[in-house]
Amino acid sequence: MANSDKGFKIEIVTPQKLYFSGEVVSVTAPGENGQFQILKNHAPLLSSLKTGKVKLALADRTEQSFSISDGFLEVSSNKAILLTENIS
Repeated sequence: MANSDKGFKIEIVTPQKLYFSGEVVSVTAPGENGQFQILKNHAPLLSSLKTGKVKLALADRTEQSFSISDGFLEVSSNKAILLTENIS
């Protein structure tokens, strides 16, 4: 995907495989203390996640949604990594 000045890189990983890798404009995730959104240039963050829906807004203005089990999301230097046990 072309490098966008609006987006950032995310990888969604399970123990079995790399489920998604690409550039997104935003990520909405189910944090332990409530739903939150990540945008480009977000401050470094490490958050635990609860079971729920993750929504990705892609640079081409489409969205993708996944249901995850508990996990973790780390954000640093315009890169996010979401680790979860199960995803569908």
